[in-house]
Amino acid sequence: MNWMKSLIVIVLGALPLLAIADHQETHPLAETGSAHYRFERLNIDSPDHQRHYRLDIGIPRSAPPASGYPVMYLLDGNNVMAEVQDDWLGELSAGAPPLLVMIGYDIDGTYDGEQRTRDYTGETSKAFLELILATIKPQVQARYSLDLKRQTLWGHSFGGLFTLYALLQRPEAFQTWIAASASLWYQPITYDNGMALTAFPAGTTRMVRLVKGEREGKPPIAQFDGGSEERRKAMSAVPKDANRLLAEHLAQLPGTEASYQPFNGRNHGQMFGTALHLGLRRAAGLPEQP
Repeated sequence: MNWMKSLIVIVLGALPLLAIADHQETHPLAETGSAHYRFERLNIDSPDHQRHYRLDIGIPRSAPPASGYPVMYLLDGNNVMAEVQDDWLGELSAGAPPLLVMIGYDIDGTYDGEQRTRDYTGETSKAFLELILATIKPQVQARYSLDLKRQTLWGHSFGGLFTLYALLQRPEAFQTWIAASASLWYQPITYDNGMALTAFPAGTTRMVRLVKGEREGKPPIAQFDGGSEERRKAMSAVPKDANRLLAEHLAQLPGTEASYQPFNGRNHGQMFGTALHLGLRRAAGLPEQP
């Protein structure tokens, strides 16, 4: 079944690629820079030195407040750097512009479906979460003045799935969690564990935001079950409106502000930019819509 596994990775990789196809030729910030942010790059290896990550770090040109910059960690960092628009960054000066940590891969292009599938899903996501918490965050905190009471994790598609997985595993790690178009159908245990949760650790608070395009649907499960009837049944059992149902459940838990919003006319790919824009504004303490 190795060929089937490879096919699954390739097909899954094509899904969010639609989100950035129109931007791969321009890379506006990478080529022209930003009037509002300057950028630095930090390379990080996994503990076994087999995986190589690139952090593109956006630093507001304005001085940090006394409490430090809010900080926003963004998955699919190569894609974010290609998608983000300078006028979006300019809007953030009306609030508290966050330090941006775009977690990507040390590759020439903007997208690596195999690596993100490994990091964002399945058993190996535990190691990736540990890399973020034990290596990436400490290195960022050592270099910049940050407000550790205003930390955001943002992800789209498999990144949205990982964001919700991280929320359930380490709810104290961030205060704001933004999951866009989370592929809950692909990893049913995340949805099941979220719906079964009765409380987060006492003394913690969090804001959880789930968004999705109204034109999104669940892909044909038979393409992604690896030939396993058991897995097919589990994936099929995840409701089409799982993102909404999970948000409504989390909103009932003490210390949690959770919400869900569908976006008219948006498909899976289009939600990348939509969710990125609203996430930036929320991380800056601004209303999601300008």
